[in-house]
Amino acid sequence: MNLVKLLKTLGVVIVVLAIYLGLLATLIHFEQASDEPSITNLGEAIWFSIVTMTTVGYGDMYPVTNQGKWIGYLFIIASMGVLGLLIGRISNMINEVRENHHLGYNGTSFTNHVVIIGWDRYAQTVLEQLLPAGVKIAIILDQRSQIDLLAGGYERSQVYFLLADHHNFELARKANIEAASIVFVNLNDDTDKLVYLINSKKFYHKPISHAVVVNDHELIPSFRSAGADVVLSRDEIDAKLTASFIFEPEVAKYTEELISSASEEDSFDVQQYLVIAKNRFKDRYYLDAFFEIRKQLDAILVGLATTINGERVVLGNPDDPELKISEGDYLILITSGRAAKQLQRAFGVAEGSL
Repeated sequence: MNLVKLLKTLGVVIVVLAIYLGLLATLIHFEQASDEPSITNLGEAIWFSIVTMTTVGYGDMYPVTNQGKWIGYLFIIASMGVLGLLIGRISNMINEVRENHHLGYNGTSFTNHVVIIGWDRYAQTVLEQLLPAGVKIAIILDQRSQIDLLAGGYERSQVYFLLADHHNFELARKANIEAASIVFVNLNDDTDKLVYLINSKKFYHKPISHAVVVNDHELIPSFRSAGADVVLSRDEIDAKLTASFIFEPEVAKYTEELISSASEEDSFDVQQYLVIAKNRFKDRYYLDAFFEIRKQLDAILVGLATTINGERVVLGNPDDPELKISEGDYLILITSGRAAKQLQRAFGVAEGSL
């Protein structure tokens, strides 16, 4: 199909070129027969045609015969087409650049970001929880109307949109998916999520972490076997929150606020910080860190994520006086939006595992 189109285009170019050269030859023929010719050779004829069709019109060369003037009229009329063509092409190029940017086809340079596959109200809630924490997010949607609706509502420096089929793994590379910290697979059907996960693991050469929220909790082992790093059951999450609001509404409300990002300076949040080599609490006792963080950094240390016997565990407020904080552990704290900035400076890292 492309070859046929190319041949047609080539044929049109040859015909237009032949007509153009024929007009030039005719112009030279009539002008040379005049007593005071202004156009006597091919170079002068080409110059006259170009400045005429581009509406420059220097006036240094012009036809003096009636036949030459008629050919000049043809070039003047052709100039309208040339200008229209140029303006149309430029307009199309500008529109194409805007369209590609709008649909995400220019790609993104985000790294260590979150990629969300599929869009719905649940994904939007996740997005709005991550944004206050400064997390950059790439969203892959398969409906043009969704991008048209959402693109103007978020800063492009923090949220990137890509229109693509959810299973088009090659196009998903424009979301820099292989450099993402985690991919949240948010497709409607559990089977579709599982197929995506299996095919994604086969397609990408670099290891990619995946998070999935399943509708059927009985499928959790299948997703873990398929390589999902984080698997949650939507029913269990909803049921636990609902039960908590029924039985202990104040506790549930406080818990809900804690698990949300601290977007305001006076709001509170549970955060985790990776212990890096220059963290001043590395190799120190947990209990010492607890009191120092409370006194100097205005936060409460409530837990430690560490590795014991090769297994990753979370210790909630441990009271072991011999427990030390090691590089690679995560400090889990309750802090305010105001203190969070101070914690980032003190620990040398941003919150989260991203």
